[in-house]
Amino acid sequence: MTSGPEPADETNNVIIGGIAGNVVQAGHIDVVHFATPVPVALAGLPAEVGFTDRVDEQAGLAALLDPEAKGLPSVATITGLPGIGKTALAVRAAHEAVAAGWFPGGVLFIDLHGYDPAGGVSVNAALLAMLGELGTERAPATQGERENRYRSILAEMADRGRRVLVLADNVSDVAQANALRPGSPVHRMLITSRDNLPVPGARRVELGVLRDVDAVGVMAQALEAAMPGDTRVADEPQEAIRLAQLCEGLPLALRIVAELLADRPRHGIGRLVRTVGAATDRLDMLSYGESVAVRAAFDTSYLRLPRTLARLFRLLSLHPGPHIGVGAVAALANVSENEACRLAEGLCRAHLIEPSIVPDCYRFHDLVRLYSGQCCETDEQPADRAAAVSRLLGYYRAATQAVRTHLDSRTPPEHKSWLFGGRSDAVAWSEGERPNLIPVVSLSARCGLDDLTCEVVSALHPFFELRNHPDEWITIAKFGLAAALRLGDQFAEGQSLTALGLAHQELQWYDEARDYHGQALAVCRRTGDRLGQAKALINVGGVSYQLGQFEDAESRWEEALTIAWEREDRYLAARTLNNLGFLSALHRRYGLAESRYRQALACARELGDPQAEGGVLTNLGAVLQRTGRHTDAVECHRQALDVLAQSGDRLRAGRALHNMALVYQDLGQWGDASACHRRALALRREIGDRHGEGLTLTQLGRIHARQGQREEALTCQRQALAAFVQTGATGDADEVRGLIDELTA
Repeated sequence: MTSGPEPADETNNVIIGGIAGNVVQAGHIDVVHFATPVPVALAGLPAEVGFTDRVDEQAGLAALLDPEAKGLPSVATITGLPGIGKTALAVRAAHEAVAAGWFPGGVLFIDLHGYDPAGGVSVNAALLAMLGELGTERAPATQGERENRYRSILAEMADRGRRVLVLADNVSDVAQANALRPGSPVHRMLITSRDNLPVPGARRVELGVLRDVDAVGVMAQALEAAMPGDTRVADEPQEAIRLAQLCEGLPLALRIVAELLADRPRHGIGRLVRTVGAATDRLDMLSYGESVAVRAAFDTSYLRLPRTLARLFRLLSLHPGPHIGVGAVAALANVSENEACRLAEGLCRAHLIEPSIVPDCYRFHDLVRLYSGQCCETDEQPADRAAAVSRLLGYYRAATQAVRTHLDSRTPPEHKSWLFGGRSDAVAWSEGERPNLIPVVSLSARCGLDDLTCEVVSALHPFFELRNHPDEWITIAKFGLAAALRLGDQFAEGQSLTALGLAHQELQWYDEARDYHGQALAVCRRTGDRLGQAKALINVGGVSYQLGQFEDAESRWEEALTIAWEREDRYLAARTLNNLGFLSALHRRYGLAESRYRQALACARELGDPQAEGGVLTNLGAVLQRTGRHTDAVECHRQALDVLAQSGDRLRAGRALHNMALVYQDLGQWGDASACHRRALALRREIGDRHGEGLTLTQLGRIHARQGQREEALTCQRQALAAFVQTGATGDADEVRGLIDELTA
């Protein structure tokens, strides 16, 4: 349907400039004749402002605008969040194209004010303005007729070799873009929008925030333009970087702080950094008088959102972590996950959130997060905010408990949660959510939800035991311990103490680990928790072993094994037998060690515990190596790697690779040994296993030395020494110092 006649003042809000022709009226038909040559009229194309970076984007647009280009789209949409520099890029591309002589027919620039709260330019008004610039003095009344006239004129220009560039700025509706699109592929069109508009066949150029170095460049250019000879950016490079970071790489914010600096020529950049950084409302600081402000730019996008999207935009600010998964989006909005995906994609198209590098997750630009939080504070009722937070934390309780059902081998198959397809999915979700776990547990604690805090901390135990993130585990376990003590829940208290002991043990902080495990043992004895006592005894024995107190370790493990057999707990039996086997191997009682390992292996397999099975297999392989059964040893390590890959246990997989490499070293197969060590090294670095990294580097250094590669050997040993010093492994460090002395003698 076409619209009726427009009022006479319909072009009042249209900013347009471009080409012109001569018009002769013939009856009721406007016949357009063009002077030869048609002048390039750029009065309406905005002047360039300071511009940096966007090298790849500029090159892509230049290729599309080039008249020699073949097979490329004739239209490009430039999208991104408010203040990201969409118009600046489009104007730069237009100026460079004109300078190259690519558009002899001229450039048509129009600002459609698509995000103006007072209302944008209608399609019919835009067409009337464009026709006026094309020389039509009396335009048709209806939109359809105006579109036909517009394209007819451009088609005639194309026939005459007069290529035209149409630059439509601030387009908020695909109908605007389609109506102003030239019909001839000879012409080109650039569209800027805050939304991802579905313009058929268009090349999409999405802009992100600037890197620090380019952000500083934008700021320096703007300051130089305002205050020629100003050297503050060069004089205070670190402060300039910090100020750019406070602007979060947003070009609009960078230009605002440049203007603020220009107003204060005697103030150093550091002073403004302290002012902006300390501001309770950074958005208020990022404004320049009444003329320009980051908040105002965000307002224009927010106020256009449909009600459901605006509500979700506000509620997403309640998530405390750096990115937000679909499940969390659904919980906050109280909708299904399918609906959550649909709504989140709507906010992505509006460039108010963006996809995270973590699959199926979204993230805010930091300044947009601040703005979203303020909108939530002012536009959501306190009860609604509290309900959304409660739903969010409930989601994390359910999700972490579902993870535990897949990672705890004692969970019967029928009790494994349907939320995840299997163990690997549960591990992948946990790894993806890792950056959110501390903020979520902290939020739960701040809300006074001690029961929920304890449940989440307890549910995360198998994941942290599997994946070796001790620093994070300590922080989370301390929240759990504080909550358990407030509740007087001794079972939860014992679990958090155990977690703290294991995490400190992984960091080789043995005094602290022993203290936490001792406290856990005391709690379990006080409550009569026999299985809890067995776990604590295993852990106390582990610390004694690592401190070289082997008799105490054996005594603790034998006591734990007695409890495990008494309670018919194969999970604890497998782990205790594995530890006792390791101790026997250390004392060269290889027959006893093999017997204990094979008992442990039977328990683990009966239980269906791939993590325990993999650990036992690689230990058994080490015993077989020491007794000269190298082929069987390699097979044990291979089986260990298979089951550990199934369990997602990268820590023990690294150990299995290291042990397999040692077998190859015994056999003199140096290439195979080196390959296994390098795989182990990559795994150990990936998970932050610094002590394991040192062990592997030591062996790689030995291999290099044996092959006469002295410099490579020295590099490995020096890196190993750094790892051992960092982890406090003094014995290993002393051994490596001796190897370095031999290499440098």
